[in-house]
Amino acid sequence: MEWRAEKSEYTLRDPGALGALLIYDWRLRSVLTDDEMLATIDGPLSTSVLRHLQRLGLVRALHGVRPQGGRMRIWCLEDALRVQAAANLARATGKKLSVCATVIVCDRAALDPVFADWERHVGDESGLQSDAALEGGAHGLLTDLPALKRAVQASVRRFMARSRFDQVSAPAFLL
Repeated sequence: MEWRAEKSEYTLRDPGALGALLIYDWRLRSVLTDDEMLATIDGPLSTSVLRHLQRLGLVRALHGVRPQGGRMRIWCLEDALRVQAAANLARATGKKLSVCATVIVCDRAALDPVFADWERHVGDESGLQSDAALEGGAHGLLTDLPALKRAVQASVRRFMARSRFDQVSAPAFLL
């Protein structure tokens, strides 16, 4: 299912559809609410920081109509991976989060396939181990595309291992 939408469009216009979707764990639905996004990212993150990252083009909010009225932002899993990668790069390099987010946006063509390939890392516990791509060698990390790509891959592996996607099972009627 394609979750991307134009800014003025609602991804989930039916309030019942949004309510039904949100019953399931975010790891099954691959979309996150604001609260889930803030709780999932390892690092300091707030709603205002998320909005700033959206203005920079790192992420794009999707919208659904709430059963009680109004709209609700939801985020694709790949957006959570992008935010986590920017946070990890900021921690590793000592640069501002906005600088790291801009680097990811500028190298989107090379990095988007890494974010899109997240399912390959489900159940891979190696992501929990220390990874030199993020821990050391921060010099040049933001300017050397192969090093940046390795760091983003390490970030995705770590996120997937930490989130334990393999320990969530789908409801019986989906099996």
